Amino acid sequence: MSRQLAAWLGIALLMASFAGCATTNKQIPDLQQLQARAAYERGWGHIERKEASLALTAIQEAISLDGAVPVYWNALGWIYLQLGRPDLALAPFAHAVELDGTYAEGQMNVGVAHAEMGQWQEALAAYRKAVSLPTLSRPHTAYQNMGVALLNLKRYREAEEALGFAISLEPKLEAAYYNLGLIYAAQNRPEEAKAAFRRVRDLSPQSPFGQAASERLRAMGDGG
Repeated sequence: MSRQLAAWLGIALLMASFAGCATTNKQIPDLQQLQARAAYERGWGHIERKEASLALTAIQEAISLDGAVPVYWNALGWIYLQLGRPDLALAPFAHAVELDGTYAEGQMNVGVAHAEMGQWQEALAAYRKAVSLPTLSRPHTAYQNMGVALLNLKRYREAEEALGFAISLEPKLEAAYYNLGLIYAAQNRPEEAKAAFRRVRDLSPQSPFGQAASERLRAMGDGG
């Protein structure tokens, strides 16, 4: 699992909230809708406990009962990401967005799936579409991910701007500082890179980003 995906999975439950994203299918009986929601909530419980196979069964049950709810498809995409199959995750995320064009988190997840496959141009387009939607609940995460896509496309100035904006929205966003460090290092700006990596280390020394930042600092001759 990539460091980017590990960070995203940490906020998955926040993005999976039923409120505000569910749609009512008038052609589905109320009891069937309730059964679908119960299966969905059971599935997210399995996701939280990293029980991917049980989660997959529950979410597929929810979709079979009521396939018109975007968050069910979003959850299916997250399970495939947990299983290391972003190629399979992309279609459920895209279908969630087809069902609800204002579903910003689903749109952002389209970008995540592309990013996990190294399709940075497609990821960037999806992130930009997500930040254009007023329903986006975590814009700092979208701008952070946008910065990662731009970094991988070697569009360093734009990447720095996107990450700077993410930090302005969430000053303790360690991933953004870490990726800023990578940008500075790629541009031969070692002192700025060290400062960014130190910030990550100070914010969260035991996190994956904090440990990676410490490794970068040691490699740059800064072990303090």
